[in-house]
Amino acid sequence: MKLSRKRRRELRRLRKDAQELLDQQRVVLGHAGDVLHSAGHQARRLSDEHLQPRIDRAVETARPTIERGVTSARRSAENVRRFTAPFVAAALTRTIRTLDEIENHDAAKQVRGFGERTGYLKPTKKRRAGGIIALGLGLAAAAGVGYALWQAFRTDEDLWVAPEN
Repeated sequence: MKLSRKRRRELRRLRKDAQELLDQQRVVLGHAGDVLHSAGHQARRLSDEHLQPRIDRAVETARPTIERGVTSARRSAENVRRFTAPFVAAALTRTIRTLDEIENHDAAKQVRGFGERTGYLKPTKKRRAGGIIALGLGLAAAAGVGYALWQAFRTDEDLWVAPEN
């Protein structure tokens, strides 16, 4: 399709006008961005000067009440834990005993580990060879001292002091 010269001139002029308009809009949008940046900066300043002190006062006013509530909640939780600990420990112990009876030792071990981690059950103390040997030596020493005393008092009748009448 061929355009006449007149139409081409009109289209060029229209394209030129559209480009000028687009350039002007870019400039206007740039200025609008600067104005928005300045407005945000001023809003921050106003917030720091007027809103921040009010918020700080409100927080300081509410802080004691909130702290009392938190302290009360912690105290209540501790009381509940102290009251329920024996029941939970007994339930865990019964569960472990039952699992051991049905020979499910892995589950019993996991339940025992949970009870120890949460503090409801005391960790099981494992007897080691050193402790067993020390206990045996202690018993042997006590038996030796007892035997020596028995022999000493049995053979020497002179050691006994007779009560005077």
